[in-house]
Amino acid sequence: MRTIRFSLIALLMISGSLASHAAQRTQPTKSAASVIRELYRVHNDGKGGVFEARGKKYIYRFFDQKLADLIWKDITETPEGEVGNLDFDPLYNAQDTGITNFQIGKPIVVGDESTVLVSFRNFGQPTRIKFEMLNGKEGWKIKNVLYGNKTDLIKLLSPTP
Repeated sequence: MRTIRFSLIALLMISGSLASHAAQRTQPTKSAASVIRELYRVHNDGKGGVFEARGKKYIYRFFDQKLADLIWKDITETPEGEVGNLDFDPLYNAQDTGITNFQIGKPIVVGDESTVLVSFRNFGQPTRIKFEMLNGKEGWKIKNVLYGNKTDLIKLLSPTP
């Protein structure tokens, strides 16, 4: 009887732990910075395929609907043999990368919006990229990427009249 009780308690503890772990994986991300950190991890300095057709699940995971649709359209509707608007790495604002001193800043949160600054050196040149984010029912998502000089990812991907 004692062995059965011990086994039952152990089984309940394992079940509770697994249920808790599963719940953590499905809940929205709590931090805007953690979304950016995960995006760069998945992107892996251009080797992760986020901005390719095989990266569709990541595009819609990290970017809000409007920006994700623009990215996806650029990837899928650029004619074969031509270069679309994403002729550079959007996370580094460069075609070639030699990244050092990479840092993700503390998010500046105002209500459901946040700005996260990413800074690094690319081949020795200081670079700063701002991520504008929105916290919705699925957690924090990137709504735009600002490169400075009034240039941003939405402008680069939007059709010109």
